[in-house]
Amino acid sequence: MIIPTPSTYRPTLNDFREASKRLEGIALRTQLIPLRWYDEDPKILLKPEMLQPVGSYKIRGVYNWVAKLSPEQRAKGISTASAGNMAQAVAYVAKLYKIPARAIVFDTSPQTKKDSIRKYGGEVVPKSWDGWVEYTTNPEDDRSFINPVEEFGLLDGHGTIGLEIMEDAPETETIYVPLGAGFLGAGVALAAKAIKPSVSVIGVNAENSPHYYESVKHGRVVDTPPKSTLADGTSGNLISFPNSDKLLRLVQETIDEVVLVSEDEIKDAIRYLALENKLVAEGSGAMSLAAAIKTSKEERGKTVCILTGGSIDSDKLTKIMGSPLTPSQ
Repeated sequence: MIIPTPSTYRPTLNDFREASKRLEGIALRTQLIPLRWYDEDPKILLKPEMLQPVGSYKIRGVYNWVAKLSPEQRAKGISTASAGNMAQAVAYVAKLYKIPARAIVFDTSPQTKKDSIRKYGGEVVPKSWDGWVEYTTNPEDDRSFINPVEEFGLLDGHGTIGLEIMEDAPETETIYVPLGAGFLGAGVALAAKAIKPSVSVIGVNAENSPHYYESVKHGRVVDTPPKSTLADGTSGNLISFPNSDKLLRLVQETIDEVVLVSEDEIKDAIRYLALENKLVAEGSGAMSLAAAIKTSKEERGKTVCILTGGSIDSDKLTKIMGSPLTPSQ
């Protein structure tokens, strides 16, 4: 177990560049792909992070964080409390380092997610909600614990996405990014604005899980119990996080605006990406595009949408693809 990175940590441009060097040969420098939009140019580029190993951007922050541990710390192994993309990234990175990995999951987590973690060699430990919360505040072993909602040391690895965007498309005026815990959005904003202060970074929440939208709107942490949403990877209630006030402060400092997208808009974005750009995105991953295409080109200018991951259940994807596509712009 190690002491979490202080909540005051704000990576510099040099920190992002150092993280980028560590990730060479590990994480892809994903290309910016033009969105195919009927017969017009929507001025939207896609950053397809579902093409990363394990299918999401999470490998960036996790590998960079683990790489900065001492050899003695790494040798004891790593753990996290997640059944999603974070847990898969932790298991994958541990396999690269040939060290043990453990993922604390809800006892109600889908079997497919547990199997995905085991596929990369990770140990799966199911717990009740109370047991899961207890582990996040008091890990039971001496492994280095990556708390997905508390580890500010994820910022520089995740933020390499913002660095790449501004290096590869310096004309970018607006970046759309899904907001879960907030480390991805904040990291992207810190890196992008270090290069181009005028760039606007827009965070996206689902209407059924508006934790940052409502909290930013009211200037305080608001209780927003989430409803069922396709964007389950970013779903949550900020007030339930032990450091919610610090996370809100981070987002307030870095994100220019938080917007909402509906379940139908998320479905349309998933379906459109698959049909036109041949990219499979999970609900959380498609939220950025859902927000961009309902905003006029004049308002957002040259835009990049970060597609964060592609972990979507096959049955759910089949159902979405079978429904009609409704143009959103």
